[in-house]
Amino acid sequence: TGNVTTVIQALYQGGKFVKTANAEAPFGILLEKTNFYAEQGGQEYDTGSITIDGSADFAVDDVQVFGGYILHIGYLKYGSLSVGDEVVSTYDELRRWPIRNNHSATHILNFALKKTIGDGVDQKGSLVAEEKFRFDYSAKAAPSPAQLEQIEAITNDFIERNLKVYSKEVSLAVGKSITGLRAVFGEVYPDPVRVISVGFDIEEILKNPSDPKWAETSIEFCGGTHVSKTGDIKQFVVVDETSISKGIRRIVGVTGEEAFKLQKQADEHDKKLQELRKLEGSALEASIK
Repeated sequence: TGNVTTVIQALYQGGKFVKTANAEAPFGILLEKTNFYAEQGGQEYDTGSITIDGSADFAVDDVQVFGGYILHIGYLKYGSLSVGDEVVSTYDELRRWPIRNNHSATHILNFALKKTIGDGVDQKGSLVAEEKFRFDYSAKAAPSPAQLEQIEAITNDFIERNLKVYSKEVSLAVGKSITGLRAVFGEVYPDPVRVISVGFDIEEILKNPSDPKWAETSIEFCGGTHVSKTGDIKQFVVVDETSISKGIRRIVGVTGEEAFKLQKQADEHDKKLQELRKLEGSALEASIK
């Protein structure tokens, strides 16, 4: 949830653990429990605040995992904080919302790539940020313009159908047995592992993990943040597709309002081209100028 009441377990400032931290320098906070997402699995960290009403306000600029512990890194706007203080932890929903959209879009894109190009496609990395995302994948050759159109169309079809997105922790062995489940090759997953499924209830999937119909949607291992239904993503647009190394390609995409803006610009450009094709001679030259 957006706000969580919790307790400060440790403070790290100036290269050492301290009992009390002040505004002299940035520092890190370890909480008893947190609602912040730490950067991992390709998804960027949350930002937000940790506060004591009226007496302290800590701006969280970064959240990272160190030795299995989540450290909230930032600076005090005012006041001081001490170990044992009860605080309110609040992440920035306006930042997390587009990140959530982009992360769910990478899952659907992964499915669309497999559907269009074939089973030889494997995820090789990703970066899920607020303004865009990138998705790296294995491929023997560049997708054709028609294939890219199909990939975009399949992804937007999932969005338009406004499918529910399910999540559940399952044993790693059971998760690996689910037909069509996508995982990053070489990644070490926890046990139990969190499964994200688009359109199919995981409880139903677990009744018969080998059912071939599960391959008709996106099912992945993932610990990141996601939309509750695909319609929240609004729209997906491929911004760029390129080779980054031998056998590895990258798609950069945007969702939501960014996708709407780009699509509007593309439509206006196409309209102008259509109008230019109707012109000849001096009228064409004048329009180009």
